[in-house]
Amino acid sequence: MSKNYEKLSETYYNRLAKKFDRSFDGFLSGFFKRYILKNLELPEHANVLDVGSATGCLLKMLASKYQFEGIGLDISSQMTEIAQKQYPEFSFVTGSAMQLPFEGQSFDVLICSASFHHFPNPETFLREAERVLKPGGKLVIAEIRMPIFHGLYNQYIHRFSKEGDVKVYTFDELMRLLETADFVLIKGRKHLQIQYFEAYKKA
Repeated sequence: MSKNYEKLSETYYNRLAKKFDRSFDGFLSGFFKRYILKNLELPEHANVLDVGSATGCLLKMLASKYQFEGIGLDISSQMTEIAQKQYPEFSFVTGSAMQLPFEGQSFDVLICSASFHHFPNPETFLREAERVLKPGGKLVIAEIRMPIFHGLYNQYIHRFSKEGDVKVYTFDELMRLLETADFVLIKGRKHLQIQYFEAYKKA
């Protein structure tokens, strides 16, 4: 029987939400958020969507450098509730990355920080990202990089993970997924356990 990955993610992160920022998961996610903050340049007054926004910290961090309209989406209603209380200047929505609850061509930038490995169908997410981005809009993915134990780790999460982890991708796999989805790569970088991509939707 195949796993319902979204349900596993929802259950796990609902349970973790109140202590997420102080948890090991929250600690690890901080590396990805800081890397995005350091590398991403936002256009002025952009509409930004953070998919897998958890408690909303990334939008707050980006607001220290840029002025923009921010929306966070997370599968966990507990996460979005906490995020909305902590950062009322942004909007937070509970929903699936497989079916983004937004109008087409709504966003200038869509960010996915350490969440891509939770998506049951990455092609579906990328089609949705393409749909909600404006022509020329930017997709940003910061994702786990595991160059040595990649195969073993994927075997482990397939058998044992209760957190909704689906698969950790190689750099080349992520490049191919972006190209197949018709995104144009701007940046592709490897940094320790992080792989980072910026790509834009064709105008």
